[in-house]
Amino acid sequence: RARVICGRLAMETLAMRMPLRLGVLLLLLVAPLAGGVSTFCPLPWNANASMPRGIDMSAECPWGHRLAGFDVTIPKHAKVVSVESICVLWGLMPFMVIGFSILDSVISSFRLCGIGTRELSFLLFVGVMVASNEFIFKRLAMEPRPERSCNYSCGFPSGHSVMSCGFFMLMFLDAVFRTMPRVPLNLTDARDHEQATAGRNTIFGWTLREIIVSDFRAWLTFMPLSKAHTLNQTDFACFAMAWGLALLPVPFSRVVLNDHTPKQVLVGSALGMLEAVIYFGMVRSLQHRYNHLLGRRVFGVFVHDFPLPVYETCSKCYRLLARVQDDSVPSKPELAATRLELAGMRHELKWYMLQLEPSCDWASFDEDHIIAAREMDRLQRLKHDIEEQLEADGVTFGDESEESWISDGPE
Repeated sequence: RARVICGRLAMETLAMRMPLRLGVLLLLLVAPLAGGVSTFCPLPWNANASMPRGIDMSAECPWGHRLAGFDVTIPKHAKVVSVESICVLWGLMPFMVIGFSILDSVISSFRLCGIGTRELSFLLFVGVMVASNEFIFKRLAMEPRPERSCNYSCGFPSGHSVMSCGFFMLMFLDAVFRTMPRVPLNLTDARDHEQATAGRNTIFGWTLREIIVSDFRAWLTFMPLSKAHTLNQTDFACFAMAWGLALLPVPFSRVVLNDHTPKQVLVGSALGMLEAVIYFGMVRSLQHRYNHLLGRRVFGVFVHDFPLPVYETCSKCYRLLARVQDDSVPSKPELAATRLELAGMRHELKWYMLQLEPSCDWASFDEDHIIAAREMDRLQRLKHDIEEQLEADGVTFGDESEESWISDGPE
């Protein structure tokens, strides 16, 4: 597998396609931010009607100094270890998330030999959020910041609050819809669970290894979108707590530093959450529509790596099987379309099975292999049931390695 990946990377580099893709990736994020400060609202310490935009850009702030490029005020005489210093770090957090997301996207682009749709989805969200706040909402309001702020851009709504709460809400919604508790619900699963945890001390039902290693490995990522297609309850708890600690105090820190009023951060937080809910709904609809393209290249530049959780795909397979077996489809054209959709589900199941391969896991344990083997068996049995039904209905399909499958047989 490593030789194949290295070979693909070499081909991409020789063809000069990888630099182009990385350039497109960075452009998607940098373009909305390139405008810098889009609005100017003078404060008492820098107001000068005779200067351009009514602001004396050379005036020295008496309350501290401005951290250029981040719109963060560092208070004068602030101690290294103090509430103000911690709030300065939290003020930088949205930009750190954006920077690490770029790093995550670049690393993934080398792994995938293209730009992943997961990374593209988040970076587009950042671009739309920043552009709408800086070039629409702030221009409409033109409300200045508090007098003790050292920034000269307008403050309504708070851009930091929009980003931090928007990032958290997008993470929260995506993680909630991916969460499926991993608990034994039948005798076979119970025996596997007992075998995996035999002789191990547990804390609230979880082994120490599960808390420190397994779940950390499952949600490790530089951006607020999980790399795992499905999370268990411990994954979700760790993921939400980590990003909540990083992002939720940001609006509070803006008020402490006198960079925004409570009204500005409250409206900004609500706006960011609303934008995240709308954007998540749009992304979910696209995921349902194009989940059959998992692992495939789109437009020659992007690689689809942002899947639905596996239980949603399995549920869809069972629903399609039930419709075909029970003859609940009202017309022959709809029945043919259902059979075609069912045949296409084979590729989706194959992609999920590839994620269970031991070679994809860099820190596997014995219990991981037991759980993965159980999940692999379930997916293989479901795939076998689909193929049996299609063969019984006279539907032919190509080899699994092909990009598409052959049309169905006689109705």
